[in-house]
Amino acid sequence: MAHDNRSFESTLHDIVYSIDTGAGLKIIQVVLYILFLLVIVMLYTATQFRGLNSEEAMDYAQLGRNMSISGGMVTKNIRPVTMWKMSERNPGENARISDHPDLYHPPAYPAVLATGFKIFELIGVDPFHLPEGTRATSLPAEQWVILPVNHLFTILTGLIVFLLGKRLFSREIGFLGMTIYYLSNLAWANSILGINIPMAGFFVVASFHLMVIAMLNRRDRDSTLAWALPFVFSVIFSAIAFLTRYIAITAVPGIALFAWLMAGRFRGGTRYALVFTLLVLVMISPWLYRNYTVSGNLLGMAGHTAIAETSMYPDNAFDRELHPEFTITQFTSNMKEKWVRNYSGKYNSVIPGLGGGVLMALFMTTFFYHFVRPQVNYLRWGLGLSLLLMVFIAGFFSESSIHMFHVFWPFIILYGLAFFYILIDRLDLGVRLYRTGLKCLIVVLSMIPMLLTILPPHAKSTYPPYYAPIIKNVTDMLTEREVLCTDMPWATAWYGDRISILLPKDIDDFYEINDYKQYISGMYITTITKNKPFVKQLLDGPEKSWLPVISGRTPLDFPLKQAVSLNRQDQIFLSDRNRWSTREAATPAQQ
Repeated sequence: MAHDNRSFESTLHDIVYSIDTGAGLKIIQVVLYILFLLVIVMLYTATQFRGLNSEEAMDYAQLGRNMSISGGMVTKNIRPVTMWKMSERNPGENARISDHPDLYHPPAYPAVLATGFKIFELIGVDPFHLPEGTRATSLPAEQWVILPVNHLFTILTGLIVFLLGKRLFSREIGFLGMTIYYLSNLAWANSILGINIPMAGFFVVASFHLMVIAMLNRRDRDSTLAWALPFVFSVIFSAIAFLTRYIAITAVPGIALFAWLMAGRFRGGTRYALVFTLLVLVMISPWLYRNYTVSGNLLGMAGHTAIAETSMYPDNAFDRELHPEFTITQFTSNMKEKWVRNYSGKYNSVIPGLGGGVLMALFMTTFFYHFVRPQVNYLRWGLGLSLLLMVFIAGFFSESSIHMFHVFWPFIILYGLAFFYILIDRLDLGVRLYRTGLKCLIVVLSMIPMLLTILPPHAKSTYPPYYAPIIKNVTDMLTEREVLCTDMPWATAWYGDRISILLPKDIDDFYEINDYKQYISGMYITTITKNKPFVKQLLDGPEKSWLPVISGRTPLDFPLKQAVSLNRQDQIFLSDRNRWSTREAATPAQQ
């Protein structure tokens, strides 16, 4: 019995010792850190997310649902300009309305969303069901698939920050870098948008990290498998990054430059850089071939978006063109104008403000400092090349393309912290408390933007113009085979699951589509159009042909003669017949 007591006391002592200093303590620390991370995720999501609020997010969402059903990259958000492209490419000028191929987006992110939707389908749950009479502003799929997918990629990116920081600098810098990343407003603001930046960011960061592993293992003369396997996965992840977001291709030259420098500029390094680049091109070639077959362009219509939001095609005017006409000279001059305006106008704070200021300044300073470890210097030059290429290319495209700079935020954190540690060492502070205080200060400065964001007032409703119950009520008036024309087809395609054509630039193009391309059963006009400046846009501007329709005084030959106003006259729905007489909350429009 005494022996049993000694064994029990010994076991208890081992457990207490483990909790105090051994593996048990590490487990407790990891669990507490995970709980801390979950609190951040839930707090940020609860205060900032009210549903998808951008056309790009809804466009990706409906693409994912279509892919989960048909397995193909087809869209129900149809733009007149893509109808023009399909009419040019198909016999009999067939615009392919019912199975319209998407020509704007790469397939990886919709494929991931489709997988999430399929999982819910397998367990017998419909993530797209919006119960009658609900006050919910979003579909369950947004909360249980889209948000978790983006949060997952954000969390995984933080883990890569830790692993990369540990390998390049130290375990402490890796851990502190991961913590700053998780406390940064930048990471979670992108995560709740519902677009593909977190996924693209993860694969870009992971591809750089894998190439670092490959080149260091090769330098240390490890086994062939030890460096070849991460090299191959760096190729795969780079290809996936491109297939997530086209502009992520700018990471490939940077990774190739790092491989070239690490493998020896004049001792075979060129071979590794070329092999890496060629393998990435081989992996993405099937998708490029698909785009060329469908549209005659390797990137579909994505390259044409450079002319959108210019003086020639303001706002979404280019997408609304049924017969676009432009010359190379016009295209080039408008692109130059757009690039300058993007970086001198509303996006002038994107680059300087990246990372909240302090770490960005430290990161830029490292380009004038020589680190002891050559891999740190070589990676920095690769990152610099990719960042410069992205800055140049993104200026020709949308706001979300410019926000792709954020994929370099993990590297900015690590290099900024590394230089910060060098500065602390140069100060030669004798008291450890001072060093700890400075490290805490850099963390606090980095988390201030997130703290200010989650404090009241919190995010507001997505209306106007998006309110899921109203959109669902309108789209339910049409059958699945009928087609809707609207000024927000991305929303009706996502919330209503209806084929939706973007409102053409004028009523004559609408007649042409309705008479020769596709019969339109309903038209849904929202605050996107109704809230435009009356004189400048609606009375004497580009929307003047739509003013009679918007005001409920349709032309005599207009095919949709029945109309109903919605949500206190904010919106109007027109149809070929009365479809709403049995529905409540609809007030007939004055005719």
